Amino acid sequence: MRSKELVNNIKSIKRGSLLIIFMIILIILLLPIYTLKASNYKTQEYLKSWWVKKGDRFYIEYTHSIQLTPVIEIYYIDENGRIILEESYFHSYGAGLPSDTPYKFEITEDGFRIYDINEEMSNLIYRTGAVRANHEITIGGKTYPFLGFSKPREGVKFEVKKLSLLQYIAKEVYNVTRQVNYRK
Repeated sequence: MRSKELVNNIKSIKRGSLLIIFMIILIILLLPIYTLKASNYKTQEYLKSWWVKKGDRFYIEYTHSIQLTPVIEIYYIDENGRIILEESYFHSYGAGLPSDTPYKFEITEDGFRIYDINEEMSNLIYRTGAVRANHEITIGGKTYPFLGFSKPREGVKFEVKKLSLLQYIAKEVYNVTRQVNYRK
């Protein structure tokens, strides 16, 4: 009789342990995280997102359509989860590039640097280049071409969103599947 009770107790402990593990996993999956979300500007269709923390930096680089020189814009996520333009680099003056600025400015070997901008970008929108702009976002040490998650000439809006870890995983898994099917 005692061995039967012992077996039942062990089974009960295993079930309890599994329940506790399941609850811990569920709690972790429901924790909120910040993401930098890229979506279609007009339709709001989800394109891609990256897990970010307050203080994280990312930059967007592209080739200027007239000057055909690189432009780099550096952003960070502030303590309130807003996107802040920190600085900008470009190689020459020309159409669509600043000739004067109220911000700190310096000339370097590589071109021009505008810094200490610290402007909130409530509507951060880029149009994916179709021919030579080659827009890229570098975040978390990895570079992602816009054409890897958006179509040529598509307006891409970037914004910080709070999601649960489960929502983030589900959106990215669905997004990978959608992109694989889109390219077939």
